[in-house]
Amino acid sequence: MLFNRKIRTTALLCLVLFASACSSSTAVFDPSKVHHGDGKFISIKDGSFLSWLSMRWREASPPEIDPEELKTIVSEADLALIESPAELPRVTWIGHATVLVQYQGINFLTDPHLTQRPFAFDFLVDERYTQPALSYEQLPDIDFIVISHNHYDHLDHRTVDLLGNSVTWFVPLGLKSWFLDRDIKPENVIELDWWDEYRFNDKVNITFAPSQHWSKRAPWDTNQSFWGSWAVNIGGFKSWFAGDTGYDQAMFREIGDKLGPFRLAIIPIGGYAPRYFMSATHIDPAEAVEVHIDVKSQQSIPMHWGTFQLTHEPLLEPPALLRRALDDKGIEQSEFAPAKIGQSLILE
Repeated sequence: MLFNRKIRTTALLCLVLFASACSSSTAVFDPSKVHHGDGKFISIKDGSFLSWLSMRWREASPPEIDPEELKTIVSEADLALIESPAELPRVTWIGHATVLVQYQGINFLTDPHLTQRPFAFDFLVDERYTQPALSYEQLPDIDFIVISHNHYDHLDHRTVDLLGNSVTWFVPLGLKSWFLDRDIKPENVIELDWWDEYRFNDKVNITFAPSQHWSKRAPWDTNQSFWGSWAVNIGGFKSWFAGDTGYDQAMFREIGDKLGPFRLAIIPIGGYAPRYFMSATHIDPAEAVEVHIDVKSQQSIPMHWGTFQLTHEPLLEPPALLRRALDDKGIEQSEFAPAKIGQSLILE
């Protein structure tokens, strides 16, 4: 199943120069904002492709995955439940960073990825190890989608084409033009900067909040579109989707103070190895626990693990480290327990 990673990396070096996966950003940069630069957004990471290549050649491949172990993190989705009205808040992990949140007649998705590979060129990356818990055909009617940033495992062009103009897309500043190029109508794409708020209807308020990450979809577009997290308030039920992020205590405490406390937080726990390369823009499980505390989350669910092998930690290691980190902090495991892919949690 695995194509030699170093051969694949070399092929990527040759092909990426010809990629045409992202249109030019149309973002208007405001010099009064510290995260706005000259033609790009300011990130802790410069997105150097050569540094990524160096890391890939330097690091050994992650260990092989036992198919029997994969079965332990997957459950069959309860389609009847998902199609029923959500009188209490309900959340279903579909896989990777894709989560379905339902409450009071509202259904929304985070970073939907319903296809097999997280890149433009299929042969350059492994297929997903676990399938989406819901196919496109099995999704309930979706009201809106929040997109955290433009990396392929979070913004899947094939899934965007499937959902198209049937939903409203909430995207970071600079990404609207990409959606317009895929024939999404302008009125269906809402582009926001950090701390911008949008009133979706009389009971839903959506706020784009900070994260510590970066953006890149092609060699020429580094940080030309933004990145961030999303706070969604549905009739007093507050949820927060972290997207991808490194750890910044002051930033997360500000989110908790301004927008929390949250009944639900959706926080990544995978994509952290090797730490010398990933720590600036991807939290590890111990840092995820700190985020849970900082944003004042009553209950969190971990995501961004168990689907794609994009980094160098063992695919199924993150939840074990999460449990250890919760014990170290004296936090009940139920506050941040891993869900299975396909499992729906009802928040009493």
